[in-house]
Amino acid sequence: MKKSLYLTSALVAASVLALGSTDAMAKAKPMELKISGFYEAIVGYAKSSAGFIKTNDGTASTSFNTIDVKTDTEIHFNASGTTESGLNVGVRIELETGQENNNADHIDGSWMTVGGGFGTFMLGSGGAAAAALSVNAPNTGALGVGGGDSHSWIPRPGAVAVSTVVGPNIGGNDMAKIRWISPSFSGFTAGGSYVPDLTGEDNAMGANGGNGGTDASQIDVALRYVGTMGANAVSGSVGWWSVDQTTTANNANTATEGYSLGVSTTMGGITVGAGYKEIDTKGHQIGSRQVSLSGTANSQDEEAVNFGVSWTEQKDKKTTLSLNYFNVEKEMASATDGEDSVTKWTLGLNYVMGPGVNFVGTVQNVNWQDEGTLAGNNNKGTAFVGGVSVTF
Repeated sequence: MKKSLYLTSALVAASVLALGSTDAMAKAKPMELKISGFYEAIVGYAKSSAGFIKTNDGTASTSFNTIDVKTDTEIHFNASGTTESGLNVGVRIELETGQENNNADHIDGSWMTVGGGFGTFMLGSGGAAAAALSVNAPNTGALGVGGGDSHSWIPRPGAVAVSTVVGPNIGGNDMAKIRWISPSFSGFTAGGSYVPDLTGEDNAMGANGGNGGTDASQIDVALRYVGTMGANAVSGSVGWWSVDQTTTANNANTATEGYSLGVSTTMGGITVGAGYKEIDTKGHQIGSRQVSLSGTANSQDEEAVNFGVSWTEQKDKKTTLSLNYFNVEKEMASATDGEDSVTKWTLGLNYVMGPGVNFVGTVQNVNWQDEGTLAGNNNKGTAFVGGVSVTF
């Protein structure tokens, strides 16, 4: 029975819950609850460009503090157990309690996993397979390369179409989905995800088609390899996703497709990595063929490159330094020719002060650029940030 379980789909695998146990199956274990999490508090100095501060939004002067204190906190509730049929079942709920989440939903993600010889299925609000299996350039310290850290210190002008949370890979959203990750075979791991409703956070059925559709759905697949080459560790990944979304009657369905590539190698205490991401938007008119939206104001075309190197002191492995370059260009974000972009140079430090207690520091230079030259639509600045991160 166990052998057939390994060869069936997740639906068949889940059905064995009702079949009871046999002597060949592992003894069922009750669910165990564990609590983990982290707390990070950082202090920093950041200075935006004078032209952006004086003419921000083109209407009035906006002055930003140069010194700030920021916190980031999460508490994770993890429950796991084994059924009588030998399935591993887990539940995870992530509670956000930090400064950045005071006016938002306090549950960052929540999901259930069911695992066995067929791999692991996830149901709920967690990252997509293309994000879970991605390989990225190394970065350490107080500020991330992707996500909203940079915007928190060097604000993005409203005219710049590049997202404040743009990253080097795809599939990072936490909308409700079904995700499958395979077991590892000779270093290779595969996965895929489906998000029925990418734009809604309720129990209503997604309206993803027709002229009146307002929602979007997403699918993605990914493949990762982890192995060795001589004495060096090597890894690589490729991911692809597609979002189908209704727009207008003249352009009834928009398919936004993207893919990402990542490679990394570790040689002793040195890790070198690189990543590339490209997004392409296509439209499908009613009764017509698929057409490209590239070069129009409706385009979501985007291209990103990321390079990084890190060094870890080998004697006691307490100190890690990293240097990272990240650039994103978003083509034709408005009716004006040109590209919006963001470029980041990041120097990071992580020092282990004790078990679960790290000092983190970052110097990050950020350049938000609009396709135009108005001072209020462009911003460039540097942030000097340091603090303590505690994990438990």
